[in-house]
Amino acid sequence: MEEEIQDKSRTQKKKEAEALQNLGLELAGLAVPQLKRIEIPEDLRTALIEGKSITSNVAARRHRQFIGALMRDVDPELIRMALLEAESVAPAASMEPSETQAWVERLLTGDPADMEALLAEYPGLERPRLRQLVRNIKKEKPSGGSGARPSKSRKTLEQIITAALEQ
Repeated sequence: MEEEIQDKSRTQKKKEAEALQNLGLELAGLAVPQLKRIEIPEDLRTALIEGKSITSNVAARRHRQFIGALMRDVDPELIRMALLEAESVAPAASMEPSETQAWVERLLTGDPADMEALLAEYPGLERPRLRQLVRNIKKEKPSGGSGARPSKSRKTLEQIITAALEQ
């Protein structure tokens, strides 16, 4: 094994490092909930999530190199399998909007038990904010014409519920 490592040329080592960095970039392209589901080292997961907030080109390049360095400690085949699995699970992630819509519709029925169920499942939500948005949606509904565009309050409520579902 040591002979194999020593026999690699500098060009070959660079190509392998670049391949690991590119694999890390594929991982970085995943959504945060998907990153949390796959089994990778915690420091790599943290770096991938933090990398999403970097806007400077120079800093992003440095961060990609950092991710490449972290990737050296990971089996690339396991990462490739995790990526394939994440891609196959992606349609399940698209089910969240329908779950969000279901919660919105349940809240709009006006049943207090639905509000309590939502707050019990997602305790980080603010009851007064949810009630205000539901009231606003109900006020806007009768006066809205064809209802082709969702109201601002409905969009806000959907965003709040979607954020709670992703956590």
